[in-house]
Amino acid sequence: MKPPKIDITHIPFSRYGAYVSVTRDEGKNGSPAAKELVIQSVRRRFEESPTYSLTFGGTFEEPDDFTCTADPDVLTVENENGYARIYIRDDDTVVIDSRGLDLRLKQLHWGYGSEMGNRTFRMISGTRCLINTFAVPCGHAVLDGPYDNLHRNHKTRMTVTCEDGRILMAIAVKSVEPKEIALPICPEEEIAAIRAEWEEFLAKMPAECTDDPEVEEFARVTWYNLWSCFVRAEGCYTSDTMLMAKKMMTSTWSWDHCFNALAMANIADETMAKQVAMNQFLAPFVLQTELGVLPDMWNPDLETRWGTTKPPIHGWCFSKLMDRFDFTREELETIYIYLKKWTGWWMDHSDTDGDGIPDYPQGCDSGWDNSTLFDIGYFLESPDLPAFLILQMRTLARISAKLGNAENEAYWIAQSDALMTRFLEHSWNGERFVAKLSHTHECEDHPTSLLSLMPLVLGDLLPADIREPLTAILERDYLTENGPATEMPAGEKYDSDGYWRGPIWAPTTYLLVDGLRRGGRDDLAKTIAERYCNMSCRKAKGNYENFDALTGLGRRAPGYTWAASVYMMLHWEYCC
Repeated sequence: MKPPKIDITHIPFSRYGAYVSVTRDEGKNGSPAAKELVIQSVRRRFEESPTYSLTFGGTFEEPDDFTCTADPDVLTVENENGYARIYIRDDDTVVIDSRGLDLRLKQLHWGYGSEMGNRTFRMISGTRCLINTFAVPCGHAVLDGPYDNLHRNHKTRMTVTCEDGRILMAIAVKSVEPKEIALPICPEEEIAAIRAEWEEFLAKMPAECTDDPEVEEFARVTWYNLWSCFVRAEGCYTSDTMLMAKKMMTSTWSWDHCFNALAMANIADETMAKQVAMNQFLAPFVLQTELGVLPDMWNPDLETRWGTTKPPIHGWCFSKLMDRFDFTREELETIYIYLKKWTGWWMDHSDTDGDGIPDYPQGCDSGWDNSTLFDIGYFLESPDLPAFLILQMRTLARISAKLGNAENEAYWIAQSDALMTRFLEHSWNGERFVAKLSHTHECEDHPTSLLSLMPLVLGDLLPADIREPLTAILERDYLTENGPATEMPAGEKYDSDGYWRGPIWAPTTYLLVDGLRRGGRDDLAKTIAERYCNMSCRKAKGNYENFDALTGLGRRAPGYTWAASVYMMLHWEYCC
């Protein structure tokens, strides 16, 4: 079987465990792709992750153009002067093996460099706290420029010319302390080892069930997307962890990981599947506080962000994992404590007016950062939050039953029923769910955000006389040919590139599909799944943080793993 071809403008080039990746910006509106590759340090996020610009021939200002193709093991750059192979040697090191192409590297942030002797160099980024090592066993390398206003040469630009038609070079991108580059560098052997590692993971992908070559290829590319976004256990990552992406969104957030856990539960090796899935599921609970709150996001090398968090979909997620795997008593007791504390955070510490309906302090806590539902103010009693907590309480009851604790089982069922009663009295206005400001209970009578429809995740727990009209609103006002838009497309607030104010998002799509299935609308669930998969495969041709709801084109961070995970799950569950 031929290896999948990776378009690095859609998915960063990397490998399992690595904290580095290589990307290229795609051309927009017919413009050519960038004449540079960018080496990313995924120990940094957002605009801090691009570390080096890599160009081929020409000058720093006017480099030569090139084409590039990528297999999971090696990225190949070509133009009329020759070619270069690029691969990820280990967790921190990029190797470039060039035949005929001179190279130019430019550090993309403030710092300084020096030649260390014996064909080794070091560049330090003062602003990004990176200490990077270069080894050039073949090729002539020179550091020069830029100069600052005191005429000091920072030496963070490197020109490497061929020796006997070849350059062999390794770049180790690290923080805290430099990494020594082991010699010799053996490209053929090292690339073969990467290929074998990838093929072992590919063999764990569930068997394909389509005879469409385009769909089959995209499934393997998406499986690569997931494999290549793992980083090695380090710091507060106590096990190998899948990042959201290896460009821009190079961290983990406290709901994204749930979808990656569910996708990994499908690995075609049950023991491996359970271990990898649970490693992803448990990732934030290592950091859970005594009061039960989870961090908003965390990165093993940079920061753990508190002050905001993410919605409590974890009970829903673990219930789905219980459908697939058997758990030991010890495992269930551990998860029970985590979910009980997480539920307590919302019920006991996030109900600012004490009315029994918890609230999100602001949009980021819901995961829908700038949803129009939050336009009316902060501390919002959003209707998705009680729905998630009802499901979480049901999961706590399910765990209690497995543990043989009838008292706890009855307690959590009673708690979930009581919350459901309060929720419907509080948030259902007879036509739809509304979000109310804590204390004043001011609300918008006809919200236009899809967030107001998320109680559909309750499935058959939601009364039919509410579930059915809510489903009708979803079909009539939000469902596009690509899936459910996050803002009513016909409304005044719809913005095609407005983050949560229009585009399609993978997690909410999957939550709705799952709720519709459990609510007896498997036909609509299948329609949405097929539209999402068609959009990702044939229109966006990649997995993005979000998608234009009307055109289906990808928006924001490419190679986004929750989009990849949702694609694979919907593909397996509905499109095979």
